[in-house]
Amino acid sequence: MSLRNQKELTIIAKEAFSKMFLVAKSLCFLHVTNTHVFTVASLYGPSMLPTFNLTGDWALAERFSHKLGKVGAGDIVILKSPVEPRKIMTKRVIGVEGDSVTYVVEPKNSDRTETIVVPKGHIWVEGDNIYNSKDSRNFGAVPYGLLRGKMLWKVSLFSSLACFC
Repeated sequence: MSLRNQKELTIIAKEAFSKMFLVAKSLCFLHVTNTHVFTVASLYGPSMLPTFNLTGDWALAERFSHKLGKVGAGDIVILKSPVEPRKIMTKRVIGVEGDSVTYVVEPKNSDRTETIVVPKGHIWVEGDNIYNSKDSRNFGAVPYGLLRGKMLWKVSLFSSLACFC
């Protein structure tokens, strides 16, 4: 192998390493951003009707305010399911620790209500469609540690308009 060929291979190797390093840095940036700053969520299912469609909605969620204790009643959050840990859910916060929450126990069958006080370190979440939602009425208050983010922005694929939640 001549010296000229060796120099050409060295230049190609340096350029390839430079490009790989750029790709690696970009992937690390995306991972850190998705894990700690913002994430894009695909939303589907009937529990949040009419706020979200059955299918076709995407939302941008920020991942830091729940770590700072900035989640309150009325916020829409993404969280891990307390009964199926691999499942991610989207629900509305009804109450935070110390709040008194009154809810309909079985909306399909009766108007019977119960009132609870949300325990420390927990939140009470419900779907907007109370007739077809598995939420705190089924599994109780959710530990704050299961929160994964707070919704910022919803984009419906059936509409060209975007709206802030």
